[in-house]
Amino acid sequence: MSLRLKLLLLGLATLVLPWGGCRYAREMESALRDGEVESLRGVSQTVAASLQGRTDLLYRQAPPRPPAAGAESGADAPPASGTDKPTDPDDFVRGPYDLEPMTLSAAPLLDGYAADWPGDAGDGLSFGRDEKHKFSIRTGVRERMLYVLLNVHDEHPVFDAGGNNTLTTATFGDRVWLGFEDARGEQQRVLLTASGPGPIIARRIVTGEYGQRSVVLEPRIRGGWQPGGDGYRVEARVPLSMLGGGFGVLVDDRDVRGGAPVSYGTLRSDDLHTMGRLILASPELEGYLTQFLQAGTKLTVTTPAGRPLAHADALGQSANLGSGPPLLARLYRRFVDRPGERQVIQARAPIYDRDHRVVIGELEVTQTADRWIRLRDRALTRMLNLTLFTSLVVVTAMLTFAAWLALRLSRLRRASESALTRSGLVTSFPETQARDELGDVARSFATLLSRLDEYTQYLRTLAGKLAHEIRTPLTIVRSSLDNLESEQVSPAARAYLDRARQGSERLGAILLAMGAASRVEESIGGAERLRFDLVAVLASAVAAYRGAFADRTFLFESAAGALTLEGSPDLIVQMLDKLIDNAVDFSPTGSAITVRLRAEADATIIEVDNPGPPLPPHIEGRLFESLWQSRAGTDRRPHFGLGLYIVRLIAAFHGGEATAANLPDGGGARIAVRLPR
Repeated sequence: MSLRLKLLLLGLATLVLPWGGCRYAREMESALRDGEVESLRGVSQTVAASLQGRTDLLYRQAPPRPPAAGAESGADAPPASGTDKPTDPDDFVRGPYDLEPMTLSAAPLLDGYAADWPGDAGDGLSFGRDEKHKFSIRTGVRERMLYVLLNVHDEHPVFDAGGNNTLTTATFGDRVWLGFEDARGEQQRVLLTASGPGPIIARRIVTGEYGQRSVVLEPRIRGGWQPGGDGYRVEARVPLSMLGGGFGVLVDDRDVRGGAPVSYGTLRSDDLHTMGRLILASPELEGYLTQFLQAGTKLTVTTPAGRPLAHADALGQSANLGSGPPLLARLYRRFVDRPGERQVIQARAPIYDRDHRVVIGELEVTQTADRWIRLRDRALTRMLNLTLFTSLVVVTAMLTFAAWLALRLSRLRRASESALTRSGLVTSFPETQARDELGDVARSFATLLSRLDEYTQYLRTLAGKLAHEIRTPLTIVRSSLDNLESEQVSPAARAYLDRARQGSERLGAILLAMGAASRVEESIGGAERLRFDLVAVLASAVAAYRGAFADRTFLFESAAGALTLEGSPDLIVQMLDKLIDNAVDFSPTGSAITVRLRAEADATIIEVDNPGPPLPPHIEGRLFESLWQSRAGTDRRPHFGLGLYIVRLIAAFHGGEATAANLPDGGGARIAVRLPR
C-alpha cells in the first residue's frame, strides 16, 4: 500500500465527524419529538377536559339505549336525551345493533351500486338469521344526510308486482323496512319496495281515524335498487332532520310473490321498533374543535368504540418556520431519517362524563413533524456543512502532503539508484538541506556514500601502491636467488630454488599487470585527443594479431572504407589488445576470432566475437570491475581481472561504454564497445 493511499485512508477517518453529527441529530430529533409528544399530550388533555360531561356537544342525541324488546315506550320509558340524567356506563358501550356512520368525503350516487363508497363492498355490519338469510349494512354521513347501503343475500330475489297496491298481500315481493326514532322520540317506519331495478321511493303506512290504513309517499327518502351476484343491493338517503337516536333495518324475504315473509334485521319484527342506536356527532362539535386548531395539527373525536364523530384538520398547513428545506437539508435527511418512520405524532386523551366515571368519547390530536424536523434540519445543516468542509480540507491537505512527500521520496530513490556509476560514487544527495526526518535520512545517505567513495578510491589506487611497495623486496629476492644459483647446492635444494624462481616470476607478472593498470589510468588522464581513421587502426592491429597468435584465425569485418573518430588511437589499440587477450584465453586452439566494426547514426561499435564457453547470467554485469575474474581450469598463467577493467576505462575516456553478451547461437561470447561519434 502506497504512502499516499495510507494518508488518504487516514484522512477519510475524519468522516467519523459527519457520522457523529448524524447520530447527534437523531438524538436531538428524539429529544424534540419527546418534547412535542408531551406538549401534544397536554393539549389533548386540555381539550378533552373542556369536553368533559358535554354529551350534548359530542352527540346529536344522547346515547342511552332504546327500550328492550317487549318494553313499552311512553311515560315510563327512559328519556331519550338530557344532561341531568345520571350517566350509565353501558350507554357508551356499543351494542350489537348500534350503527356508527362514517364520514363520507363525497355524496354517493343513489343508483344501488357500491362503487361510490370507500372500502370494499363486503365491509359493514352483518345481520341475519342464518347463512341463507343475512345482509350487511354500511352507513355514512354527508352534508346533513344519512346514507345507507344494504347488501342482501337472497338466492331468489322477488320484486313487487308492477302498478300494484302496496297493501295488497298477493302483490308483495321482497321488502325493506327502515325504522327510526324521530326528533320527538316517537317510532317511525318507512317501506322500501321496487318492481324492478332502478330508483325507489319510500312509502309510509298510516292508520286513519277509523282504523283504515293507507299508503303515503315519503319523498324526502330516496334510493336505488339493483340486483347483485348473490342477491340485491339497496341504497337510500335519509335527511338527518328526520332522525333521532334510534335507527334500524328489517328485511322481508319471500321466495314467491305474495308468500309468507322471513323477517330479520335490527327492528323488532312484531312492531318494527328500533333495537339499535344511531350514534352521530353533534353539528356543533366540528366548530367547537376548530377553535383549538393550529397549523399542522388535526383534532379528531371518536366514540369509545373508535368510530370518528368529527374532526378539524389543518395538517396541510405548515407552521411559520420560513421557507422549505434547502437542497442540502433534503440530501442530509436521507442519512438521518429512518425508513418507515412516521412523520406525525399523536396523543390521545379520554373524554369523561360529568362525574369522571364513564368514558363518553376519545380525543386524538395529530401533529406533523414539520416543527421539529425544521429545527433539526437547521442544526444538522450547519453541523454537517462544518464537519464535511473540515473533512474535505483535511483530506485535501493530506493528499497534498502525501504527494509532496512521495515526490521527495522518489528523488531520494532516484539518487540512490544512480549513485553508483562507472566512474565512482555520486556523493551529492537531494533533500540534505531539509530539517525534517527525510533530511536526516538524506544526510545519512550522503555521509555513507562519501565514505564508500573514499574506500573505492583507496581500492583503485591500491594496485599501484602495492606494485610500488612490492617491487623492492621482489628485487632483493631475485638477486638472492641469482646468487644462490651460482653456489653449489644439493639437488633437493635446487628444486626449492626452481620453485622460488617460479614464484618470483609470477610476482613479477603480477607487478607488471598492476603497473599496466596504473599506467593506463595515468595515461588516460594525460592523453591527447586527435582525429584518426578508426578502420585503418583496427585493420593494422588485426594484422599484427595474426602474427602474434598463429594458432588462431583473425577476421576483420567493416562496412565502411574509412571512419573518423576523435580520441586516442594508442588507447584504442591498447583496449583492443585487452579484448584480443581475453578472446584468446577463452577460445580453443584453431578457432576464429572476429573483430567487427559497425557504424550507426550516432555511435561506432567495436565487437570482438570469440568461440568458447558462454557467459554465466550472474556475471555479465561484473566482468568490467577491477580485480574480478571468473576463470576455471588449470591455467597456470596469472590472471588478475584487470584486462576488461582497462577496456572499461578506455571506453569511458571516449564517452562510451563496454558490454558483454553471449553469441546468438550460445557458442561463445561477444564483447562490444560503443563509442559516440
